[in-house]
Amino acid sequence: MKVLMNGKEREIDPGTKMIDVVQLFENKLKNDPMIKSLKKKTGESKLIFVLNGRVVPANQFNVIEIKEGDDVRMIHPFFGG
Repeated sequence: MKVLMNGKEREIDPGTKMIDVVQLFENKLKNDPMIKSLKKKTGESKLIFVLNGRVVPANQFNVIEIKEGDDVRMIHPFFGG
């Protein structure tokens, strides 16, 4: 089925849960210096996930199933000053 992931159309399997998408992004960004630093300091990547315009709480990742046409966005933390 087709969904949008960070604005790009992607094909995913029916029954895919939000946790699967989270793990996909976590794996893709595992060597990102910001993510590595955050994981070292906090044990978490601090990535934020938005489904159809609403922030998804981490305790819902295992519950939410992605549906055809959903818009999934990942927000990457960054430092600045």
